[in-house]
Amino acid sequence: MKFLLTHLLLACTFIMAGVSAQADHHLAGESEVINPLSTQINLCNINPGKTLADYERAVQGYIAWSKKHDVEVVLVRQTPLFTHANPSNPGYDLVEFLYSDFETSGKAWNLWMNTDDGKAAAQAWQEAATCHVKMASLYMQYRAPEILTDKDRIVTHNWCSRNENVSADQLFAKHQQIAADYPEGVHNIAWGILYPQVGGADAPGDFAHVNAYPDMAAFMARQKWFAKDMGWRVIADYETAYANCQGDAAFVEQVVHRPGW
Repeated sequence: MKFLLTHLLLACTFIMAGVSAQADHHLAGESEVINPLSTQINLCNINPGKTLADYERAVQGYIAWSKKHDVEVVLVRQTPLFTHANPSNPGYDLVEFLYSDFETSGKAWNLWMNTDDGKAAAQAWQEAATCHVKMASLYMQYRAPEILTDKDRIVTHNWCSRNENVSADQLFAKHQQIAADYPEGVHNIAWGILYPQVGGADAPGDFAHVNAYPDMAAFMARQKWFAKDMGWRVIADYETAYANCQGDAAFVEQVVHRPGW
């Protein structure tokens, strides 16, 4: 089933999200978050005559290749839950996000493009699906320990554009203030801000807020905070004074691979 991801810059998610120090296998297990994270987004449609199982075999081939060449990354896959999709714009079959440090990403792309086994893995991937690849950066604002170990979660994306009278420094300060006001989050286990960098000309905003929740109970607790506990005032203040936002879209996210698996 195809779905619309207008809130994505490209082609994640995060959103994500599921990013942590494990995004860099050289730093796996360290307590510090890599900031920003190099974020590759793949917006994919399964090719005619191929199946999701065919695509998964190609992805597992890529993972094996990344282990061989010491260029493992965090790879997550999202499927729609509550999105902005509509029948006139169904979007993509699947979206994947690949998180790492920039050095690992650069090394991986060099090997992918210039080695025989990299070219073979790329061909297998391209035979299974047609993917539009984009590049972005993800700046983590908050992360709970659970983000390092869970394998399935709920992720939301909210695309925003900075108000004309607000400087980049003012927006950055506001994000820092929000993080300081909610040091344990609001039922979420991660919050990051995604900025398109390469191939994001058609992105629906300047940046996206990406939030991860461990399950639907936590996600709905956030909705209760918004509707009943006056969380809407926090959002209204932000969207009036700092940025114009589309509103959240929610996805089920599966962690396909973490370095060391």
